[in-house]
Amino acid sequence: MTLKKNRHSLSRPRSWRVAVLLAGVLLVAGNAAIPASAAGTAATDCKNVTVPVTAAGQAATIAGTLCTPPGATTVQILIHGWSYSRYYWDIPYQPDTYSYVRAANKRGYATLDIDRLGDGQSTHPLSAFDNFYADVSTVHQVITALRDGRLGTGFGKVIEVGHSLGGIVTMTEAGLYKDVDAIMPTAIAHSLNYTNVVTKIIADDYPSVLDPKFTAAGLDPAYLTSYPGTRGGFYLDGPSATDPGVVAKDEQLKETGNLVELATLAAYNVLNVDRTLNIPVLTVVGQHDPFICGLLGPSCSDSQALAAFERPFYGPNATVVGDVVPNTAHDLQLEKSAPESNATMLDFADKYVGAGNAVRNTAPGAAAPVPAPPNPAPSLAAKLVNAVVAQAVVPAITLLQQASNVVPGLGDNQDPIPGMSAALSTIGNLTDSLVGTFPEGVIAGS
Repeated sequence: MTLKKNRHSLSRPRSWRVAVLLAGVLLVAGNAAIPASAAGTAATDCKNVTVPVTAAGQAATIAGTLCTPPGATTVQILIHGWSYSRYYWDIPYQPDTYSYVRAANKRGYATLDIDRLGDGQSTHPLSAFDNFYADVSTVHQVITALRDGRLGTGFGKVIEVGHSLGGIVTMTEAGLYKDVDAIMPTAIAHSLNYTNVVTKIIADDYPSVLDPKFTAAGLDPAYLTSYPGTRGGFYLDGPSATDPGVVAKDEQLKETGNLVELATLAAYNVLNVDRTLNIPVLTVVGQHDPFICGLLGPSCSDSQALAAFERPFYGPNATVVGDVVPNTAHDLQLEKSAPESNATMLDFADKYVGAGNAVRNTAPGAAAPVPAPPNPAPSLAAKLVNAVVAQAVVPAITLLQQASNVVPGLGDNQDPIPGMSAALSTIGNLTDSLVGTFPEGVIAGS
């Protein structure tokens, strides 16, 4: 029967066989010309990973989720801010709108969405060892692991992306170690509204051991979290800007912040290691960000003015771009303008770094949750050091909170000292602008 079929096919007119052959060639050529992004069958591979690190001399682990589209050679490391964890960049709520991870993966970028030291599934060290430069150092160690292939793929290009406090980590890490190809600090600039940082963040926090979510976590008193019902302070109020469902999910997933880290980052701008950073930089802020906009701070209404404000803080060969997002406050990736912010950031990444030949428009990947890495048992010496630090830090934060007239759940905190806002902003921002842009060699005396 097979032979008869073959003979029958061979007996057909030659012109018919040529036509079939030509159609086949065109079909193959057509398929080869269709980009992988149009096929829609590829999926991003996501997996939970851990990186052993050293934090202020103590053994620790940084946990994260690595999502890699097929063929990806550029990775974006995502660093969250105060009282968040990796969920900031990939909140489990309407991900097609709010997930930066999903948006970046669709553009062909791998993402490593980490929990910073002291947050999420990463090690929670004694507070004395959770200082700002330990945070910066652990991020550098993770970037090194990304480049050398310890997480399964060696990435040739790395973009560092940070939100708020994570943005300060981003600027400082890149300036100290020069190990990334571009940075995108968001919801941060080289001047702050110091009073709102105190009265709208610190004063809305309390020791995490008093919060039902963290009572059993065994954290020392320098670990704080937000009072119930105060997460809305990070968002622009009103249904046109903020989905209440996002705020509710944020409240459910909230994490901690550490006073020692907050105290030790205060001089980041005076030291300003960014001044020798000569790579592409995109600074993104919300038009109504209460922690950035203010006296002597950057313009929060004009993208070009924001870029001009930030320009003196970077190296002479850096490309510095600014973007002010309308109708948005502090939590850029969690407000309704998130698709706009995400697109701007990814367009910048495409222009100045690129995703290479990675497959685009992949189906999203998902990593199964993993248990938190065990915290290493601290030594007796470490416990003694931490006790001394806690005795100094906790009363100081209590004083700040009392001075801020904190009334949880009853609206904004008030400034009880007339002129405190102007005084703090003038001292802090003027010092930053004068010292933070001063030539490094002159400061060092070399």
